[in-house]
Amino acid sequence: MLSERVFIVRFVNMNGEPIRCAHLPASGVRLHVAQAGQGSPVLMLHGFPDHWELWRPLMVELSCDHKVLAPDLRGINLSDKPTAVSDYDIARLVDDVRALIEHLGGRCALVGHDWGGLLAWTVAAQLPDAVSRLVVFNAPHPCRFAEELQASPRQREASAYAQRLCQAGAADRLAQDRFERLWAVRSDGRTGAEWTARRPACAQAWSQPGALQAALNWYRALNLEAALAPAGVRSVPDLGQASGVIDVPTLVVWGERDGSFPVACLEGLERWVPDLSVHREPEGGHWLLEEQHALATSLLRDFLALQA
Repeated sequence: MLSERVFIVRFVNMNGEPIRCAHLPASGVRLHVAQAGQGSPVLMLHGFPDHWELWRPLMVELSCDHKVLAPDLRGINLSDKPTAVSDYDIARLVDDVRALIEHLGGRCALVGHDWGGLLAWTVAAQLPDAVSRLVVFNAPHPCRFAEELQASPRQREASAYAQRLCQAGAADRLAQDRFERLWAVRSDGRTGAEWTARRPACAQAWSQPGALQAALNWYRALNLEAALAPAGVRSVPDLGQASGVIDVPTLVVWGERDGSFPVACLEGLERWVPDLSVHREPEGGHWLLEEQHALATSLLRDFLALQA
């Protein structure tokens, strides 16, 4: 149940029911969330530089059969924005997700994209009893990501942007010219009225006081330098005591034109994910879930329908 003040936004699902928004307590912060529908619970985690509205089209369709919750993760849009880099350690982020899963009854299907996908992998590895199914759009398994950062010049080049985001003044540079650089990343080269119409909602989220700095703190807390050091690390993000094995049915959907995560990230996933389905889309990019919405919806709906 949503335990804070609830209000209704203008979006509705296929049955004409509203998407409701509220603030929920998490790990020392309050997270702004959107919820719709009834049925088996699904939690959807956005990445950078997104907020909950990334999932709105999928929520509208999935909420006919599922209770769908999409938060603004800590620091983002209307959620609380603690200022210390340590407030964005992966352990804090996992605890936030744990709290949201408890609000959904203690167990749910987990869906993530980009940073939200890295977080979803981590949650599924550390809290296997809390996750019924896992779906990841264009985000590598943490152990495979660490391997690629160590061994692949292509992956290191593709990840160089993350190091730039950690530099002093990065938030100010991204905010220049009405977030022109950030919108260029978010639009991924797409043009036309359909994509331009999404820009005001993104700009409003980025304009929230402290939001850009908080989003960059996710990268600062990730500590990529440790992964790039000669000794390397076992996983990125850190999985703590978890082995990295994912003990739930998992679907990975991958747009192969992703500039941040080359397709090599998919190689050898079976070492950690014994019950694995992979859908590769040669013409899809990092935001495949938007570029090919009908495909993403069909894949997700069919996979979630297999839940016991």
